[in-house]
Amino acid sequence: MTITGATKILGLIADPVAQARSPAMANAVLERRERLGAFVLVPLHVASDGLAACVAALRHVRNFGGAIVSMPHKTVITQLLDELTPEAQLVGAVNVVCRRGDGRLVGTILDGEGFVGGLIRAGHRVAGARCLLSGAGGAASAVAFALAKHGCASICFVNRTRSKAATLAARVHRAFPSCEVSTDVNQTARYDIAINGTSLGMNAGDDLPIPREVTARSALVAECVIAPEMTRLLEIAREQGRAIHTGVPMLEA
Repeated sequence: MTITGATKILGLIADPVAQARSPAMANAVLERRERLGAFVLVPLHVASDGLAACVAALRHVRNFGGAIVSMPHKTVITQLLDELTPEAQLVGAVNVVCRRGDGRLVGTILDGEGFVGGLIRAGHRVAGARCLLSGAGGAASAVAFALAKHGCASICFVNRTRSKAATLAARVHRAFPSCEVSTDVNQTARYDIAINGTSLGMNAGDDLPIPREVTARSALVAECVIAPEMTRLLEIAREQGRAIHTGVPMLEA
């Protein structure tokens, strides 16, 4: 790899960012495609109170080509861009920004399709699945719409702020009426897939995003958290004899 004056800069905008796998994985993809040097992706540690200033500054960097956007910026950054793809408008979140030739910043969302693609590649069935999803933020919203798009039978939404879960459930049902939605966890219901769409699990001592009694009744327990790869939730599910699916396949897909 040779960095030259013609190299286009790509970024990963997140807080925190030190644990992120995206730079290594993205640059490895660029290297395999013999594009590393023409492009390079670097981590950008940006706190919430600096996001608007960061985006404004990147508009003046003529060799800025785009960025991956990660927690906690996926929802707020939608207000700072020039255009959103239909998928991003539907979800209300962005995890990839592309700078067009005219300098316009366009946002899209790949989390949901990446998550479902990772499940399918691992041999798990989404069509007809009864799902439980913890979270109502950007990543969880993307996963919810993708699950419904790919034909899951139902989604039970759980979130610390119940009103946010209800709002997301209503939005998904409007877009995909055939997908049954609820915000009440049935104490005896069994789920085909239980999914953590929150950031809980990134730090030691985090609360469990899904109760043990729910994972015990779930055929598959899946994560959106990427680092650490084996979260406490997955360790508990494995101890319970449940199948598990890490967050890494979502990022790879």
